[in-house]
Amino acid sequence: MTTKRITVFRAGVFSTEPHPPWMEAVHAAEVEREDYDAALDLVLGQRTSHTAVNGVAWPAAEVITRRTPDGGYFVDMMAEEYSHAEVWIPDPADWLPFHVGYVEPFLMTHATIRRNDCLDRLTNALIAFARHGEGRHIDRLTGESRIDEREDEERRKRSAAARSRTTSN
Repeated sequence: MTTKRITVFRAGVFSTEPHPPWMEAVHAAEVEREDYDAALDLVLGQRTSHTAVNGVAWPAAEVITRRTPDGGYFVDMMAEEYSHAEVWIPDPADWLPFHVGYVEPFLMTHATIRRNDCLDRLTNALIAFARHGEGRHIDRLTGESRIDEREDEERRKRSAAARSRTTSN
């Protein structure tokens, strides 16, 4: 089920308006093709820009822009936490303020989060290497030492056993 309204950015203000005719054509093509992106490509043509902040397995964030038949822009903003926004910018003069005010901060925020995750992983790997030397003990995804994880688990078990002995006495 599709809504019959679209988010519009016009003169620096967001609002919702009824779907333009081209969006109705997109929804009709989506029903026929069962693929929303293919329907957008069919009705609006190819993407004019596609910017992504890469994550570990898939893009952490991406912004896809297409031109609309009326000369405006249709912007699709998605993030790995499943947030999604579609914005129609009917007046080309509003594109730059929208891009600078919303698209760039959106991408920069996700790029900063991604960079911090990479630095955290690198820091963990360097600490594990410094403590235990080279080897396969470093987790490739987190950079943490499997030796440290095993020792922490053994420490928790010893502590739990000591607590149970003092409780039973």
